[in-house]
Amino acid sequence: MHKSVLMVVARYPTTYGHTTVVNNLCIGLKNLGYRTAIGAFSFDSEPPNGVEKVLLSKFDLLTSGVKNLDFDIIHPHQTQVNYFLLSVKPTKPVIFHYHAASNRIQEINLKLMMMLYKKRISKIICVSQKALNHLQGLAGQCDAVVIYNGVNTSFYNPNLPRPYKKGEPQLLFVSVLRRYKNTGVLIDAMPQLLKKYPKAHLQIVGTGEDFQRLKEKIKKLNLEENIEMTGKISDEELRLRYSSCDLYVSASTNEHCPVPAFEAMACGKPLVLSELESHKEILSASNAGMSFSFTNSSDIHKKIDEVYENKNIFSTEALKYAEKHDWLNICKQISSVYDQVLQIKK
Repeated sequence: MHKSVLMVVARYPTTYGHTTVVNNLCIGLKNLGYRTAIGAFSFDSEPPNGVEKVLLSKFDLLTSGVKNLDFDIIHPHQTQVNYFLLSVKPTKPVIFHYHAASNRIQEINLKLMMMLYKKRISKIICVSQKALNHLQGLAGQCDAVVIYNGVNTSFYNPNLPRPYKKGEPQLLFVSVLRRYKNTGVLIDAMPQLLKKYPKAHLQIVGTGEDFQRLKEKIKKLNLEENIEMTGKISDEELRLRYSSCDLYVSASTNEHCPVPAFEAMACGKPLVLSELESHKEILSASNAGMSFSFTNSSDIHKKIDEVYENKNIFSTEALKYAEKHDWLNICKQISSVYDQVLQIKK
């Protein structure tokens, strides 16, 4: 008999990275024989083809808990939904997938939820060692395992055309544009980079509350010929943006396991990332690029130059790492966790 799993978020789709993870886990686990579904309190679009849609009721969860959910495993991906899933002692395994707490309010919320319900969570999956360290710093010792995010290496691959190639080197950053993503640092780096590479070009993919401010910054610095802000784009265009770049760059100040870095590596692109613990964790494991200092403003130019000059070596390492982290391999790791908690429940 095949097992069934319900992925839970408050609203579907959620933010870019979380949606990518939830969708790919559902698809990958379905391919492994699971019955998969996405549960949410509201839906703005439909789940992937073949993945069930479950509209959740806050009232029903608060009064009856998860017992009436027709799934073997409940797999929430956000702190807030745990208040509803765990308010009544669960009768089936609840596995909390910890992605990140990107601000102080989210940290407080996480700490409170863990204080109330940690013992009701069967297992916690953290997306990096940095995420696990952060979680334990807020909530103490946890029954947790590290399983990195993955990438669809069939969809993102090094053999795609390069229709968006506009410069040399071509730089790319992909994200929801929030202040902590620090995208302005990438814009500020361009004038100096253009002195050595007059054809350098930066593409910024994504939208968010910081979009207009960044657009005005580019105009003020007279960099409109050298920097393109694409706004929101389709996945089909996104993979061609990756294939068209030479380097993937990020100056973010808060990440736990950024999905775009994995997508870039699957396209054979080296990384130049800020010196975050999670970024350095990825770079150390993959040897796919280098990190630059937050405090030394010229370090970003040095690292871009060094990685670009050795891009073939870094590209080979990026591809090897991405292959190991194909979603099928990640789903097999997740499936092992499910088997463990279901065995314990028996």
